[in-house]
Amino acid sequence: MTADKHKSPDSRQIFDEYLQRTHRRRTQERFMILDCARGMEGHFTADDIMARLASENKPVAVGTVYSTLQLLGECGLVTRQRFDDGATRYECTGPSHLHLVCSLCGKIKDVRDGSLETLIRSRRFTAFTPAYFAMTVYGICSACARAKKAAAKKNNITNSTISKSHKRK
Repeated sequence: MTADKHKSPDSRQIFDEYLQRTHRRRTQERFMILDCARGMEGHFTADDIMARLASENKPVAVGTVYSTLQLLGECGLVTRQRFDDGATRYECTGPSHLHLVCSLCGKIKDVRDGSLETLIRSRRFTAFTPAYFAMTVYGICSACARAKKAAAKKNNITNSTISKSHKRK
């Protein structure tokens, strides 16, 4: 999923109105961070934002990045995710989806599931109206499963070779 597929043309306007409504400063740095976040693919960290801006000769203070990401979350333009590795990641708000997280390599894949989305939207929650969901499913990706299988096969060959050499003695 590219960032362009869920990029809102009025995200700058939404952010600007939110800053005005909450009596916060509307700075150039905050809008640079918004634009940078909207241009990121998939999940990103505050460090990713800082690195991208620095590479464009637009360095921004660490505190400004974190506080702006907080504001972007408050106004619904980004969502914050925490996976097993403990790192805080962000993603631009888009369609509801699942996060498939490999427990071995940490790879994260976004997958949409229409039937799950329909189920959640059809549910009635007491004093709560869902607007968006992101579910995390942990497992092993196919690349790690293949590597694990190859390592096990190699280990069995090595173990059987060692067993045969012990039997000869």
